[in-house]
Amino acid sequence: MSKLRRHCFPNWLRRLLQASATHRLYPLLVALIAFISTATFSFPFALVLIPAVLLAPKRWLWLGLLSGIASGLGAVVLVEAFHYLGWDFVVSRYPELIDHGGWQSARAWLQSYGLFAMLLIAASLMPQTPALLILALADPSRLGVLLAVGIGKMTKYLFLAWATARYPARYANGR
Repeated sequence: MSKLRRHCFPNWLRRLLQASATHRLYPLLVALIAFISTATFSFPFALVLIPAVLLAPKRWLWLGLLSGIASGLGAVVLVEAFHYLGWDFVVSRYPELIDHGGWQSARAWLQSYGLFAMLLIAASLMPQTPALLILALADPSRLGVLLAVGIGKMTKYLFLAWATARYPARYANGR
């Protein structure tokens, strides 16, 4: 982790991951960060997953699995919040979501394919927050959101964790 650019990664988070990497509950801590990241849409969780796996490469499977599940739960919380707050509140607070390039793509995909599109968006590099906002307006099944985002994110995080554990130099050197 010392080779990672420190300005891209908060010091407190780096210290927390380093201090807990050998603890048996480390995958649950990383999953909690995935939950918070998704529920608050404050930062891309992959920025945490890669260093987390670099610190504990033998735990890549648990880190990917639990982070995917936690991200699915975070998505359900975010959809509930969007649904409760309503369209006007969300747009007034986060107008950049409407102007985001992923907005139109997510809208078209969700109208055509529903929760399957959400699974694909969660598994892809596309931002999922605009899709979750659109989904919240349709008042979807919470279990459907959990499964779609959970499976999509789990797929993405498992691949990313596996690749990080298998080819750590690529990620540690920032290439």
